[in-house]
Amino acid sequence: MKMNPRTLSVLLLLAGPLGADPDWHVEYPESFCVVEGSTATIPCSFTHPKVALVGHVAWCPNHMFCHCPMFCYGTTPDVYNSSNVRADSRFLYLGDLVGNCTLKIIKTEKQDAARYHFSFETNFGWWTGRKGVRVNVTDGEDVKVRSSVTDNVVKEGGQVTLTCTSACSFHQLDVLWYRNGHALSETGPALHLSNLTNYNAGDYTCSLDSSGQKTSAPWSLLVLEDEGFHRSVHLKVAVVKGVVLAVLLLLLAGVVFAKWCTNKTKRI
Repeated sequence: MKMNPRTLSVLLLLAGPLGADPDWHVEYPESFCVVEGSTATIPCSFTHPKVALVGHVAWCPNHMFCHCPMFCYGTTPDVYNSSNVRADSRFLYLGDLVGNCTLKIIKTEKQDAARYHFSFETNFGWWTGRKGVRVNVTDGEDVKVRSSVTDNVVKEGGQVTLTCTSACSFHQLDVLWYRNGHALSETGPALHLSNLTNYNAGDYTCSLDSSGQKTSAPWSLLVLEDEGFHRSVHLKVAVVKGVVLAVLLLLLAGVVFAKWCTNKTKRI
């Protein structure tokens, strides 16, 4: 039976909750926690039949269809629309038109709390992930640094892992790290420090935004000098020096032997 595009579009829009066909699907977490002022990335993926070509995508808050031009009155509000990308938007689309629909929210605000739906348009019509993902926004006042060691003292050569924690799970949040007020190159919820020396000692803090409004209290690291560690280091250095010296002596002996052979050849 041949179906006109208008009817097919309506069926695709209604198919979200019925969802019997795995070829048409949007997958995102049921809920997502974001700290106000932070930057968060919401994972999302979608599937569709190979014959369907995606030409347009959109993210919409608090709308069960996200996009329904055929039978909805007025326009559907959206935070991202690939046909009308706003340069000043805090909502960035990190996905593509193939299967990735990841959305990034920059400097999250309280009013960003909503249920977001992803929708994509193909040559067969629109499809919307009707379940949506609920985004909760917290104030994040309890940002803390937690350590993998019981106290703040670690021997030289040891290791420690610092974790930035708050009311939200940080596996999708951007986290900034500082030592003695200076920014570190490492980012992410966990900071791994190994082969510790006195250079690593200091006050560590983590922050969820560059303004410093969501910054933890400092966690102080003291690196204790370990004589055994120093002896081990000196031993390794001595071994390396010995190997280098042996190589140099062999090279020198080779040069002397080559000259001796050359002189002997000339005499003959």
